[in-house]
Amino acid sequence: MSRELTIDQQVLHVYVAMQNLAHGRSVNDIAADIGKSRFATARMVKRARALGLIEVRPTVSAPVDVGLSAQLTQRYGLRAALVVATHSSDVVEARDAIARIAARFIVDNVAEDDILGFAPGRTLVLASRLIERLPSADVVQLTGVGAPRLEDGVEVISNIGRLTGGATHPLYAPAVLMKDPEATLLLKHPSIQRTMRRFDHMQKAFLTIGGWPEASWMARQLLDLGEREEYEEKGVVAEIGTMLLDADGNAVSGLEERIVGISEEQLRNVEMRVAIGGGPGKEHAVLATLRAGVANHVITDIRCAKAALAA
Repeated sequence: MSRELTIDQQVLHVYVAMQNLAHGRSVNDIAADIGKSRFATARMVKRARALGLIEVRPTVSAPVDVGLSAQLTQRYGLRAALVVATHSSDVVEARDAIARIAARFIVDNVAEDDILGFAPGRTLVLASRLIERLPSADVVQLTGVGAPRLEDGVEVISNIGRLTGGATHPLYAPAVLMKDPEATLLLKHPSIQRTMRRFDHMQKAFLTIGGWPEASWMARQLLDLGEREEYEEKGVVAEIGTMLLDADGNAVSGLEERIVGISEEQLRNVEMRVAIGGGPGKEHAVLATLRAGVANHVITDIRCAKAALAA
């Protein structure tokens, strides 16, 4: 196709396109240089690309699908989306790939003197192990512990707190309290009150997306309490923070007074809200989280992004 232009015309087209695309010069400036109108110059840039005289290719150093990330951002009104370029059908491999991008995002976005919120979750545990250094910041645990082992539930907070060197505010309590009214007395404990008072002062919150019921710590706790079936019948497909979501992204009520952690209202008031999760089996959970609009940044994988865009 490039035979439509003589060699000198090709050189001129390449010069114009490179000046505009590679060096960021305006079409008006280039037009003045070559003595042509801005319309003719703009056509030259377009023609150079169409004829393959120049190549425009992504050079993002991280394995992220740029096109899907942009589509997901636009479709769901996000500030940003990062779609990790993994097609793995293995849950562990997908989680590892997402954790690596999440770790990079955390490093890039944490600033000096931030107050950061982190929810427990396996992807964030992996991400916290990959980070080597962070600016000085305070760290707040956003929900109670859902893991069978206490140390798993607070490892994220411990790792990030060690890196930032700031104050660390954990929540040594289960994510869901029993129905017994006396159980709620736990919320009045000074250490828990101290942590929960920090919820209104955070700038950035990082949360994992839980897929119901297999990939959810809260579902596991509700199973222990004999209540999981009730919430499955209500249509719960996902959890994020202390929120349970149905397939349309609506919050499912019933646990408000028994939840240990940040409320939906408090979470929506945080400036940066990052939802992290994906892999096989998480498609409905990621879609529900996107529909809920509770996060303004999402880190997921190709499988979940495509499912959300097709919905």
